[in-house]
Amino acid sequence: MRKILALLLAVAMLLVMFAGCSNKKQKNPVNDAGKTEAASEEPEKKPSVSSLKVWMPPFGTEDTLDKELWEGVTAPFAEKKGIDIKIEIIPWSNYEEKYLTGITSGAGPDVGYMYMEMISDFIDMGALVPFDEYLTEEERDKFYYLDKGVIKGKQYCLPIVVGNPRILVYNKDILEKAGYQEAPETWEDFVEVCKNIETDTDGDGKDDIYRFLLPFGNPTIGALNSIFYPLLWQAGGDIFNEQGTEVAFNSEAGLKAARFLYDLRFTYNILPEIVTSLDTKQTHTYFKEGKTAFIVGDTRRTSQYADTDINWDYVTSLKDKNGGTFVAADSLVMLSATEDKELTTELIKHMLSGESMSEFHAMSPFPPIANDEEYADDERFRKIYEQQQDYLYTLKPVAGSFKIYDYLYKNLQLMIIGEISPEKALKDSAEYSKSILSP
Repeated sequence: MRKILALLLAVAMLLVMFAGCSNKKQKNPVNDAGKTEAASEEPEKKPSVSSLKVWMPPFGTEDTLDKELWEGVTAPFAEKKGIDIKIEIIPWSNYEEKYLTGITSGAGPDVGYMYMEMISDFIDMGALVPFDEYLTEEERDKFYYLDKGVIKGKQYCLPIVVGNPRILVYNKDILEKAGYQEAPETWEDFVEVCKNIETDTDGDGKDDIYRFLLPFGNPTIGALNSIFYPLLWQAGGDIFNEQGTEVAFNSEAGLKAARFLYDLRFTYNILPEIVTSLDTKQTHTYFKEGKTAFIVGDTRRTSQYADTDINWDYVTSLKDKNGGTFVAADSLVMLSATEDKELTTELIKHMLSGESMSEFHAMSPFPPIANDEEYADDERFRKIYEQQQDYLYTLKPVAGSFKIYDYLYKNLQLMIIGEISPEKALKDSAEYSKSILSP
């Protein structure tokens, strides 16, 4: 009897053991590699830092809107990782200098927003880290414009804004009053239309309507994106040579573009004296108040016309030898001083996700940068990106270029007030560039 009981007990123990093994296998099924699923899931890596700093520029009507937006966008990431994310909005004025000061003093950001003309300088300083080892093939397929972020053979930039082209905006009612149902297409057409626009509408000898306004009083070199570069490209020229070793604007095409501006001011009296003091915001204000027939503006700012009764349309580019206009290619970059590069890259990817970009574009309309977001910009601009890509030019990443742009801009300002000729403006700027671009 005892032997039978002992045998039954042994069988029972074996059954319990098999059941235990069976349960363990159900909880941890073996995968193809021979490892359990539980073992294949890597635990969340704990950040090696307690905070990350992000520098962004202002796109909203007030800096506080941008700060609130990016704080909201990054909050889920901060909570998930258990870190603080500090958002700082850097004004556009002296933007490059503020980055230079912050980085050299050790007070710069982990994540920064940079435009193309400033990036090469910071790469040469060793201030930026490329993203190549942190991007998967799936992510490379997802983003539309990664090629615009490749500089010196490495992925130093992840584009966040590719769009916002400069367009010739016009008041349809003013043109119709002057006898034109269609917008001008060439430089010659433009001069003809402008000459026939009546400026003194009440006969008091003063201009009530301006024919054309440009922001020659803008405090930053970004004004060149509206004032000079489109005309340079339209004339068949370029800013730098292909290698970025010499300027190319002191050329026949460059002189043609500069002379055209000069003639608009002093030969045809199309550009009024007031342009010498106007910034970009003021030119748009004059337009939405119905006080000018034409401006060159960025597509993003046209959203402010929605609350007006202005009957407007646009021309993507006038034509001379070619068509051409500026389009932004701004990016998020990772600063080399950041202590946790994997975490910083994760934050940047979060900021560039379709969900995050949808929030950003609700405040500031731009076309999508990846395939996880629907087109939400003004529908009238869709044709620019789908049918007129050949008109769109970005600035070359050339070290020291922003200093050259600044010098060129100051000379063009002197030209437009009549102090120097177009030839001297370009020649002096080209001479100055040699000290910046020399090996």
